[in-house]
Amino acid sequence: MIQRPDIGIFGAGVWGTALAMTWARQGARVALWGHPPALVDTLLRTRRHPNLPGVELPAGVRPLGDPAEAFAAPLWIGALPTQVNPAVWADLAGRTPLRPELLVHVSKGILQGSHRRVSEILEPLLGVPVGVLSGPTFADEVARELPTAILLALPATVPDDRAQEFQALLATPHFRVYLSRDVLGVELCGAFKNILAIAAGLVEALGLGNNARAALVTRGLAEMSRLVEPLGGRPETLMGLAGLGDLILTATGAQSRNRRFGAMLGQGLSPEQAEQALDGQVAEGVFTCAAALGMAAGHGLELPITQEVARLLEGADPRESVKRLMQRSLKQV
Repeated sequence: MIQRPDIGIFGAGVWGTALAMTWARQGARVALWGHPPALVDTLLRTRRHPNLPGVELPAGVRPLGDPAEAFAAPLWIGALPTQVNPAVWADLAGRTPLRPELLVHVSKGILQGSHRRVSEILEPLLGVPVGVLSGPTFADEVARELPTAILLALPATVPDDRAQEFQALLATPHFRVYLSRDVLGVELCGAFKNILAIAAGLVEALGLGNNARAALVTRGLAEMSRLVEPLGGRPETLMGLAGLGDLILTATGAQSRNRRFGAMLGQGLSPEQAEQALDGQVAEGVFTCAAALGMAAGHGLELPITQEVARLLEGADPRESVKRLMQRSLKQV
């Protein structure tokens, strides 16, 4: 008889799979639903994810092509690319009357068109509290049990004692979980830093040096603050793991898809060519850029780095973008 899973993960990409490994190693029963069927078949046959070489799925992870078993878990983890969340979750919600006590998503982006955060879509759709797990994390390092710290942001509708229990459930000796109540701030930071990582990749590819990269990260953080705080995010979130920490990792780490995408633009590839070169992986900053500018316009905010990234995505000359940023009117801080 199959035991009820402790955690249901929806999305068997590298991040969903790495999280499944992390929690199963601590004894949790994890139902891992994935798509397409060929990926699930690979996970079942080899007990390995093709993009996480050298690590095997622990016995506690059950890869699934049918989400029914994952629905039975009291905690759901959404590990889907940002832009597919509304359609996929609408389909999943229609397959079962079951609902978890809590859903925690790990998507880092803002929805195109509506400019809404993932939790804003999922809470009314599912009728349950929705939190977010975010911070400076690369999936392959989490899968290999390298030391990681991350932020779990839960809404006020989850009582303090229960929030602490969820924090303890998700923490491991290698995966340190901090608790926050700033769901909005954590979601916005996780989305916005991807735009800045594209710019960081461009700086690197153009050979502009460490001074320029440090300036970009610093002014990028200021730009992030300019957007996130007026929308309701907390300053401590911006200066913590979900803000500054994730920005540093994504802007400098070799595994960063967004940094690699920006570097390819700096090397002369078109946005379409750079996207193809990612071989099926998603650079969320591409989708987030227009949404961030739309949100900023609604509040009369200026985002010069984001504006230049948007121009790059439209085919602008990378060196002209750098020139425009350097020749802006001088500011006082």
